Amino acid sequence: MKKRFVTLKNYKGIRKDTVTGKYVARKTVNRKEYSETFEKISDAVNWRRNFHPLLTRTEISKGISLNDYQRDLKSVVQVRQNGVDQRFTFGQVWELYKRQYFPLLEPQTVDDRLKYAKNFFPDLMPLKMTEITSELLDVFMEKQVAKAIETGHRKRKNFDNDLKTLKAFLNWYRENYDSMFVMPVLKRHKTMGIIRREPKRNSTKMTLEQVKLFFASFDDDFWRDFAEIHFYMAGRSQEIAGLQWENINFQKGLIRVCDVVIWGEHKRFVRLKEIPKNGDERIVFINKRMKEILLKRKENCSETLSEFVRESTGERLNFVFENDGQPVSYRMIQYQYNKALKKAGLYSKFKSTHILRKAMANIVRQEMGLDAAQAAGGWKSREVVEKTYTDAPNSLNKEAVELVERMVVEK
Repeated sequence: MKKRFVTLKNYKGIRKDTVTGKYVARKTVNRKEYSETFEKISDAVNWRRNFHPLLTRTEISKGISLNDYQRDLKSVVQVRQNGVDQRFTFGQVWELYKRQYFPLLEPQTVDDRLKYAKNFFPDLMPLKMTEITSELLDVFMEKQVAKAIETGHRKRKNFDNDLKTLKAFLNWYRENYDSMFVMPVLKRHKTMGIIRREPKRNSTKMTLEQVKLFFASFDDDFWRDFAEIHFYMAGRSQEIAGLQWENINFQKGLIRVCDVVIWGEHKRFVRLKEIPKNGDERIVFINKRMKEILLKRKENCSETLSEFVRESTGERLNFVFENDGQPVSYRMIQYQYNKALKKAGLYSKFKSTHILRKAMANIVRQEMGLDAAQAAGGWKSREVVEKTYTDAPNSLNKEAVELVERMVVEK
């Protein structure tokens, strides 16, 4: 028997009625399903893109224009209020936030929050803080996505970072000004902000043989040295690029990992952050190969002094890996790594710089266990090492299968 409704493969949430020839669009908002029937598929698509139960059918059918957007937001906020403090608009609190809280943040964090707020916050600025509700953000996110699609920016995949910035700002407001304010940013807003799903990241880690092949594929000794130190330290590329001679103790055989390079918008050095990403310094023991590399670097270091200074002391920086005394850029590292990967025939599977941190941790776990892997990379969270950076030893599967086999056969 022929089905009456046919699901349209390229149109999510839209079915065609084979009897009437019309299109039925469905949409779920706040866990409640809504549906409408249309003569044209374009109207059905438009309805799914713009529909919200708090907007009228007239507004939906014609779409939400940018000129009417602020009025549409105002129509939503009449439903209920959030918190009790009536004094401030969103824009006023944002100015307070920048004046009171930004001085406590790292410069890079400030730059990131200003960047995301620049395009994401303007439509919210005139609204009262009590008007910022989850229902309002439903309409707000629909319009942000529509604007992004219309603009067609190829790098925009979602609004995850924008929402993260908004959430941090609103948490600060709740803590400092209105304890009755309820966080309106919900999981559904993150889902609503998806423009196109990112391809699943390659979870494969480089084997020891692949790491050796990678090292052998560098044309320049400088970059091979950089990569090997990167690998043995199980560090981030920012830590290797920021490594200072003053933090290397040859007598004790120790490296103090405390300095991290901050690269700016064009992947060039901006400043040296004097604390790693997780907030804790760590110690790395220097093995024989690392000592050889570091002594060679010391012997061949440039006589040109760096133009940058340490912010806390004013002392001139002295990079282990430098180019005429100046720090290397991220683009240089990325280019050299990818060039070696291509030469080794590994580029289709591995890219960029984080591969060595994962490879070192995974190789250590396979041979010495999870605790050793966590110690090698200085992670605070055992769960991150277990689920993201490493795989369970392959031998465990074989041992488990053989154990059960013996138990079954013996019985």
